[in-house]
Amino acid sequence: MHRHTQSLTAPSAADRPRSAPWRARLPMVLAAAGSLLSLAVLFLPWYQVGPGHASRTLAEQSPVTLVPMAAVIIAGGALAAGLARGKTPAARALRAVFTLTFATTLAVVFTLFIQRPGGNAATMLAVGGYPALLGINLIKASAVITLAASRRHKP
Repeated sequence: MHRHTQSLTAPSAADRPRSAPWRARLPMVLAAAGSLLSLAVLFLPWYQVGPGHASRTLAEQSPVTLVPMAAVIIAGGALAAGLARGKTPAARALRAVFTLTFATTLAVVFTLFIQRPGGNAATMLAVGGYPALLGINLIKASAVITLAASRRHKP
């Protein structure tokens, strides 16, 4: 009988799967997760207002803040799609995504904590506002990580 022995050495570089390491995929995952989370929170109640404590979404309560949120969702999706194809966006585009997400963060914070319709009780019930901040900041983190990685790999 012939015995087949298997080598205990590490596989060569040609035998390894061609998937990128998790650190290389992290910005793509952050941008995609942030974009999807930001999209989902548009349908969650942000406030409970009025005598009957009726739930209101962002579009019902503050349609002006809806525009930058939509822009963040589109920018995060575009960033994730580009990174998934292996394309690193230009530094100008990454700075634009950062600026957009920073401005939207300020708009959401203003909407949640300063312009709140019902005082502290309404803010405590802002179910959609807090995940919105998380989603926005996931996209912002993706842009920062991608920009830092692109600068580190330049000759």
